[in-house]
Amino acid sequence: MSKIAPWAIDGVIDNSGYAKFPWRFIGFGKEIDYMEHISVGTAYKEINLHCFDKTFWTSNRYSPNFFSPARRKIRYILEPKHLEIQAKYPKPIYVSYHSIQDKDIAPPDEKQELYVLYEKLGFKAKLNLIKKESQIDGKFIKSLEHGLDMSIKSLISKELFPMLTQIFAHPKPPCKNKSISYPSDDLLYHFSQKNAKMHLEISKVEDA
Repeated sequence: MSKIAPWAIDGVIDNSGYAKFPWRFIGFGKEIDYMEHISVGTAYKEINLHCFDKTFWTSNRYSPNFFSPARRKIRYILEPKHLEIQAKYPKPIYVSYHSIQDKDIAPPDEKQELYVLYEKLGFKAKLNLIKKESQIDGKFIKSLEHGLDMSIKSLISKELFPMLTQIFAHPKPPCKNKSISYPSDDLLYHFSQKNAKMHLEISKVEDA
């Protein structure tokens, strides 16, 4: 939401979120190899359960539902040209926690790259990268796995008040232009807000 409607978002508190959208979560598991590219997997004694999503997207480039690079790119938070466009709008505050060992689900190197870009573009953004087992306190941070075994309640209790203090001390300037456009290879995504509703228009970029 902070990408498609930056004027509407004052702050983002994140735990282990993706910098780049994981393509395996849009339902390609059955089409490619659902045993390897699963959405949800669990094991209990002799039972291994592998789940995948049903989707209209396809990896067939000749289909109108082809999940093209443009359609993938618009879903990325870590997309430098899109971040440059977003930086021209009132900027939300970002606070994030992430494990250095979260390599299979939400790669920490991409998250670090994202926060370097945030800082370069003038966003107030802080990445709390959990690197050592000594940082596990058993209450707030309970593991180095994806999600840090952290409860939403404890995260909000720790970060919400400091963020609200910053927001009230330095309110964002009003934004009259409640629309934003992102070129994405051969497609142009135009997001706009009218009253309380968001609208999306997608058009082809000529001579892409």
